[in-house]
Amino acid sequence: MRRIWIIVAALAIGAGLMGAPGLLDSPAAAGQPPVTLPAIPTGLTSPVTPPAGLDPVSPYLPQVSCSPVDMPGPMMLRDLVIATYGVGGRGNISRGCTEGVSEHSEGRAWDWIVNVKDPVEKAAAADFIAWVTQDAGRNARRLGIMYVIYNEKIWSVYNIPAGWRASSGHTDHVHVSFAWNGARGNTSFWTGRVGTIDYGSCARFAGSYAERTDTPRAKPCGRPTSALVKTSRGDRQYGRTGGTVTRAQSLLGVARTGRFDAATWSAVRTYQRAHDLPGTGVLDQPTWASLDRASITRRVVIGYTPARAAKQGLASYARSTLAKGRAAKAVVLLQTALRLPLADRNGYLGSVTVAAVQRLQSASGLEPDGVVRAEEWQALRAATR
Repeated sequence: MRRIWIIVAALAIGAGLMGAPGLLDSPAAAGQPPVTLPAIPTGLTSPVTPPAGLDPVSPYLPQVSCSPVDMPGPMMLRDLVIATYGVGGRGNISRGCTEGVSEHSEGRAWDWIVNVKDPVEKAAAADFIAWVTQDAGRNARRLGIMYVIYNEKIWSVYNIPAGWRASSGHTDHVHVSFAWNGARGNTSFWTGRVGTIDYGSCARFAGSYAERTDTPRAKPCGRPTSALVKTSRGDRQYGRTGGTVTRAQSLLGVARTGRFDAATWSAVRTYQRAHDLPGTGVLDQPTWASLDRASITRRVVIGYTPARAAKQGLASYARSTLAKGRAAKAVVLLQTALRLPLADRNGYLGSVTVAAVQRLQSASGLEPDGVVRAEEWQALRAATR
């Protein structure tokens, strides 16, 4: 396949050198592609029979979590592109979380190393881009691709009327960013079934990252709750370095390298799961408040005994429902009334709190479903009198 593609590319490049404009031109004007695209691209072959219908157009879904683990969709596309064209470098998918908003930080972007100055690599990039973007992005939708960047131009499936818009860099690689359905590989190109829009992970606390989950989300995220705690520690994520990272490593019991590496990321997630925090893998304010309680400078809920918390909960939240995944001031009151350890009173209703609620329900003759309603607040009020 590599030899055949090189021959085809060489013929195309030869045509360009003999007078046809474009294949070796500088970046095109606004609205035009970054390089001259073939009218009938070779493209990729799906491993399944595609359905008649098309996957829906995903909106722009920017990075919300810090989860530097390669996702299956980008890995499958990388392997197929390299096998099909036989040129260019494999590039990278996941990266650190220190470069601003980037789907690389969630493992749902891929860089194919094909330099615009190399005629053969440029021809391969042109064929792939033409195939992805043709017919109003038909194949981009089948793959769950959000946008493509190459040679200082960007094209997005969610803004097709704009065509190719000005961007920067990316002259030595094609950048491909995926929506969540494409990142998970849950699209028709791979499954043979029309997929659905997947809105991905949701941040629970304002100013914090989201916890990446394996479960697709069919609805947009709601508004995250306001921060319930503030500390003197700065937020740190995968890829950061310095003394604050070293301090966290000491508290977590991992090697004190001063670099937020994979071992630290895993240790943070393990700690978060054990102490009812969203498993962001990030040293955010809720995590610092639990891990290093001496660093707390402000708390929304303070000075409550279990009895007072139960009384306040019954008075203020008896008409509402608290279920797993909720983040709110009410959850802190619940955790206090349940007498959870201070390190676990973080305002997030995770597995630790659910288990404590179920124990309360079983002891009170209620259905042990882990959901808090008026009956649970009443049981807590009775238990803390």
